[in-house]
Amino acid sequence: MRKKCKHLVKEAFDSSMKDIRTFFNKGDWEGLDGYGLGIDKLEAGTFKGQREDYYRYQLSWGGPSEEFRLYKNGDIEFWYLDWFDGACVDVDGGDANIIREIISLSFPEVLKCN
Repeated sequence: MRKKCKHLVKEAFDSSMKDIRTFFNKGDWEGLDGYGLGIDKLEAGTFKGQREDYYRYQLSWGGPSEEFRLYKNGDIEFWYLDWFDGACVDVDGGDANIIREIISLSFPEVLKCN
């Protein structure tokens, strides 16, 4: 039986964040650029049940997929999604600052997100 996303999300976050920290701390922007698939803004209603806009730093797509979501209030979540299942963990402290800075390269206005 396949494990649920809620059992896999923390390990996936730890692994992805470790890689991102390594690129970021070395100033390897080219490596970071190749690590993720893209950074975009998703308007409210893009997906069923999505009530607010958010910025997405998408690392992978399909099953499973991984992404960071930055909301206008400054909250950042890491999502692990796999075919009709998904779970997230909150991102805070230095890791949140790293993700905010990465997203700001495409969307400078995110530096104003509290």
